[in-house]
Amino acid sequence: MEKQIFKFLPISGTTLLKSARLFLPIGVFLAKLSPNLESTLAQLGIKISAEEYSAIVAFLTMFFFLMFFIPVTLVGYFVRPISEVIPVSFVGGILFSSIILFYSMAYLRLEMSKKRKLLEKDLLFALRYLYIRIKSGIPLYDAMVGVAYGDFGEVSKEFKKTIKEITAGINEIEALENMALRNPSLYFRRIIWQITNNMRAGADIADVLESITTSLVKEHKILIRKYGSELNPLILLYMMFSVVIPSLGITVIVVMSAFSGIEVPVYLFYLIPIFVFLLQFVFISLIKNKRPLMVI
Repeated sequence: MEKQIFKFLPISGTTLLKSARLFLPIGVFLAKLSPNLESTLAQLGIKISAEEYSAIVAFLTMFFFLMFFIPVTLVGYFVRPISEVIPVSFVGGILFSSIILFYSMAYLRLEMSKKRKLLEKDLLFALRYLYIRIKSGIPLYDAMVGVAYGDFGEVSKEFKKTIKEITAGINEIEALENMALRNPSLYFRRIIWQITNNMRAGADIADVLESITTSLVKEHKILIRKYGSELNPLILLYMMFSVVIPSLGITVIVVMSAFSGIEVPVYLFYLIPIFVFLLQFVFISLIKNKRPLMVI
């Protein structure tokens, strides 16, 4: 297994897979419900089948259910009647294992999004490097070697895999198409397919790269302007919920309690800063996730 699955677990992926063997029949059924799971695992470099991944998810769901159900039942047995303890521990176990289930379902989607952003971050610089090298008369293969061993992040890692395939005897066009298929970025796939189509047609790759780079810069500028326009309503909401409403809310509570004679609990004034802090954390995370990683 090339990539560790579920980093919060203290066991290796191989051990996890062996433990989940008994759940393979369930994994086969769950894999049929997710037809794109196989390609998603391949794009993330996780070298297990969709059935095996689904079996691991089923195993973890059952494991964490028992991890909650058994201790709570044993402890509750000495405190309350067993007829009251079992429903509580059962419902709690269901809720706890559901968190693990939803996390495992969202894990691949989050990893795909992360990989896509990292690829698109350095893609433009890698294309400019390819264009300059090929324009100066260097063959495409040597230019790709330069990208593979250059400082282009995830793009360099993908080109390294392609260089290994070409060295092993695979045709350049086929190796580039394989690279496009195993990557989640739409920009990346589209660019590689443009290059391979023009290689088949015998076009000048330098001119193709120049055209692709120019259009990619324009698209990046559009994304940046779009991000700037999305910030305005987010900033307005941030100011409303993090500054205006808490400050005015406290004032209104104090004034109303003074006129009505209703005593305001002291803990309410401690909860408001905690609520504001959590709200600010959500807004900052939202703004950070929406920010495009590409640089022009």
